[in-house]
Amino acid sequence: MIGLLKSMAVTMKHALDGKKFTVKYPEEEPEVSPRFRGVHKYSQERCIWCRQCENVCPNDTIQIVMDDQRNGEQYNLHIGQCIYCRLCEEVCPTDAILLTQNFEFTADGKHEFAYNKEQLKNVPWYKEIDPLEAREPDRSAWVGEGDGEIDYQ
Repeated sequence: MIGLLKSMAVTMKHALDGKKFTVKYPEEEPEVSPRFRGVHKYSQERCIWCRQCENVCPNDTIQIVMDDQRNGEQYNLHIGQCIYCRLCEEVCPTDAILLTQNFEFTADGKHEFAYNKEQLKNVPWYKEIDPLEAREPDRSAWVGEGDGEIDYQ
């Protein structure tokens, strides 16, 4: 009985302290953690069609269709079956696929969650936050990015 009263006292203390825990969505935009994993954004200009994202995906969310000359024809991603593990983003050598902080996506049926490369390209950034600019990796050691002349011998 004493435990019940203590827990009710803690609940009432937090309920009456005046802090706001809810957000009036969609009038107010909620704060999203910088590590939040949302909808993917794809850049065809950066993609080199190495298929590493397709190979690393644990539940076959990404399907890439290529022609005879190894040119990418289709890049399909099923948002509904993605587990947002971020492996596709980490394995991509050119940052062609990124997970945004955008959580606002809906559909009437599961077939509408299959996005092609054009739909992935048009996914908006959440609050205009580009994860590549937010990370600012140190690329000074990359070939061609540092100071000085490059010797390929």
